[in-house]
Amino acid sequence: MPPPGTVHGKAEDSVGWVTISNPGRRNALSISMMGQLDEILRRLDDDPTVRVIVLRGEGRVAFAAGADISEFEAQQTSAVTRSLAEKTEASLFGGLATLSTPLIAMIHGHCLGAGVAVALGADIRIAADDSRFAIPAARLGIGYPVTLTHALVHAVGPGYAAEILFTGRPLAAAEALHAGLVNRVLPAGELEEATRALAAAIAANAPLTVRAAKAAIKSAVDATRREDAEALVAACAESDDVREGQRAFMQKRRPEFSGR
Repeated sequence: MPPPGTVHGKAEDSVGWVTISNPGRRNALSISMMGQLDEILRRLDDDPTVRVIVLRGEGRVAFAAGADISEFEAQQTSAVTRSLAEKTEASLFGGLATLSTPLIAMIHGHCLGAGVAVALGADIRIAADDSRFAIPAARLGIGYPVTLTHALVHAVGPGYAAEILFTGRPLAAAEALHAGLVNRVLPAGELEEATRALAAAIAANAPLTVRAAKAAIKSAVDATRREDAEALVAACAESDDVREGQRAFMQKRRPEFSGR
């Protein structure tokens, strides 16, 4: 078991598993952990054998209970510490926004502040029915970053975003589902099995097609990405996988996609 206050990742059967591990602090993210998370996600994104990534929290108490508040005072009193924190956070959330591999957030328990922001960087969010979501920035006097606010608005709309940010109140899993913050809510005991099944279904499909779909979805809220998305969609027509998919269909067998 890795030591507390770390993020660890592994590849398993075409699925990358990334775990936020700081159980003594309900998986709160220190700046060091944010840097580790950024590095691991980028590494798995560059691994051609990984077709989907799942992000989760250690244990069953929390996905991630926000940023590590114990570091806030040092960031407020030291310009060097504050600059490092800002650069690390910008790299993490910038990296999440540009991942080409599909990312699933498997959420249980507390998902607060920076934990919500990280979850919003995922393409799909599956939550246990014991999950609780909140962004308590207004209760801490923190100015919530504009880019992260935009991600929240894209997920839940301006009305729910305003209520979440203005009040800082927690949302139970059912309300988070109604708001559009998560895709699906399941009994806690079924969460991992359902997430594994979802990841396996994605990993079994044509990787180029899935990545092109992800790029096209991202371009819907960022027009600067449309040209790249169009190129990825066009590349599918010239791929070995499109021919394999057609052969498998005609032969009534399961396709074996290579990602080429």
